[in-house]
Amino acid sequence: MTAFVRTAIRASGITAADARAAESVLGQRHALTRAVANQHAVAQQSAVATLALVAGAAGITLHLGLAPYVVGAAALVMLGLVLAWAVAHRIARERAQDLIADGADSVVLTVVARERRRLASLEVREAFAHSLETLYRDALRWHAILPQFRPLHGVQQLASLGAEVEGLRTALRRDRIRVQGVALTARLLSDGYRSPLYANEVGPLRDELNRIRYLLESTDTPVADSDAERRAA
Repeated sequence: MTAFVRTAIRASGITAADARAAESVLGQRHALTRAVANQHAVAQQSAVATLALVAGAAGITLHLGLAPYVVGAAALVMLGLVLAWAVAHRIARERAQDLIADGADSVVLTVVARERRRLASLEVREAFAHSLETLYRDALRWHAILPQFRPLHGVQQLASLGAEVEGLRTALRRDRIRVQGVALTARLLSDGYRSPLYANEVGPLRDELNRIRYLLESTDTPVADSDAERRAA
């Protein structure tokens, strides 16, 4: 239980451990270092706001006149900080995901190891496979979908890439995968600027689907064994 609480606190960014580690390994200017530092700053501010909220609540029980105003102000600040933390956490996760997608995830950082475990999980891989399948079905019935409900225009190119889509979906569900391929799948589905899925060119999209499939299949290490090794490290 103590280990779980300690892990949860560190993942929240309240402690400076991840920020110090990222700066030591990647340097102060690296995108992941800045993202983790921002998460740490927001987490600390949230902790202070929580203390103010608790103090205000205690003041209400003691019938202190200004206590309700303190509680109200602290609650508003806390709400804003929770939203800010969610954004900062997502950005830190995306920057860790970028390292993995670029094949540079050999760095020994807890934030990267957490993202590797998340991407390697069957739940996440199934979600990506389902998203890809949904986009492929939309591409096949493109003209039956009202224009305002269609995905971005480039998705239509999937209609001629059924074999590639099926191959990638199958690879995502393998027991033995390379996590870099999962990270690239996430980038393919979500990156509206760099992803060939939204570029409306079938050639680069075919190449990317085949490249990701190759990377997913280029390992002999079961997912469970890889996760165990990362946790042991």
